[in-house]
Amino acid sequence: MKRTLGMVFFLVVLAGTAGCGEKNTADITAQENNQTEQTEQTLEEHFFSAEQDEQNYNVLEEFSEDEEYPELAAFLEEYYQIPEEECKETRYYYNYTDLDEDGTDEIVAVTIGDTTSDTRGDAALVLRPEENGQFEVLGTFLQIHTPVMISDELENGWHTIIFPIYGGGQESGFISAVYTEGTGYQLDEKSFVREEPKVSGDRILSDNLINDMDTDNYLTIAPRDTESQN
Repeated sequence: MKRTLGMVFFLVVLAGTAGCGEKNTADITAQENNQTEQTEQTLEEHFFSAEQDEQNYNVLEEFSEDEEYPELAAFLEEYYQIPEEECKETRYYYNYTDLDEDGTDEIVAVTIGDTTSDTRGDAALVLRPEENGQFEVLGTFLQIHTPVMISDELENGWHTIIFPIYGGGQESGFISAVYTEGTGYQLDEKSFVREEPKVSGDRILSDNLINDMDTDNYLTIAPRDTESQN
């Protein structure tokens, strides 16, 4: 009789232990499912937020003009005092853009060569073409990179220009140039940010400069020899 009671007690304890194991497994499974649901919800929220950001701003990519502009090339040569022997190797890129929305395009031109470039970047000019074939300088910049963002935002009636900056040991990021009557476009040092601002506008001069070199697809201050173009 004692042996029977002992067996019954052992079976009861065993059953209770098994029940606890089943309960713990169920709890762990529920926790894992809850964590999975929370992770999925977080990812959905991030995706939705990113999707909203994309909808909140619109960027149009624009490559530089591919037509030779002799007057502009001559102006750049004189402005930067580029030695004659460098002119066939000095590249220039330009785009038209109406910066003050007066119906007449200005020009943003970037010049790349030994005289105008260093490890931190290249030279850029904001120009207004004049009827006599010359150009009025509205802004001059050094050590910038492309592509250049023409923001839809206006300040003092002119579109803000955003330049990428990096290289040469400086902190990488983006800096804005704003127009002020009497002084033209100047960099706003306080505008520096590490990540590209999420603004609508035209991203001009979007050419792949390395690929252009590999494919010989670029303009130079002085026309290159036929042999170098083939």
